[in-house]
Amino acid sequence: MTNKEYQEIVEKKYSKPLKEIMYELCVVRDVVPTEGASELGVPKSTFLAWRNKFRFGPLQRKADFAEQIRDKQIDKYKQDNEFERDFLYKEERSIRGFKEVMERFLELEKYKSALNDPDASDYLFITMRIATIEQMLNYLTKYEQGRLHEAFDKEYEYLRMIVNKEI
Repeated sequence: MTNKEYQEIVEKKYSKPLKEIMYELCVVRDVVPTEGASELGVPKSTFLAWRNKFRFGPLQRKADFAEQIRDKQIDKYKQDNEFERDFLYKEERSIRGFKEVMERFLELEKYKSALNDPDASDYLFITMRIATIEQMLNYLTKYEQGRLHEAFDKEYEYLRMIVNKEI
């Protein structure tokens, strides 16, 4: 029998389109191919062909979900960020001018990461750049609040205790 013939039999048996039947089995119930093929009375290869056709395989669903998240993130960045807006402190050589430009770099990095489909090494590099900028902005905020020296003292004391084997 052909896959088309199996499809006609299955759709008649369940009184539903094949896509709905496969959605129930693969997405809702998450059956393994052997179980799904057995339940439908079709060969495993037919079940797998249908699952792939409708993109209901586990990796396909993950990839499709990741693409949806990426598209939503891109739309959000497009709405939230006006990249062509003027800098308020462009002419200043000050901490607030530096902070403003670093915040804009952070926006650009996040936007670039949403646009790209990086491999693992690119993703790690992008993530590290974003984390570095975010940490620098965190330090700047603590500095402006007069808390950066206190944070340094805590880190220094912790390191001193480790070196002196007090911990």
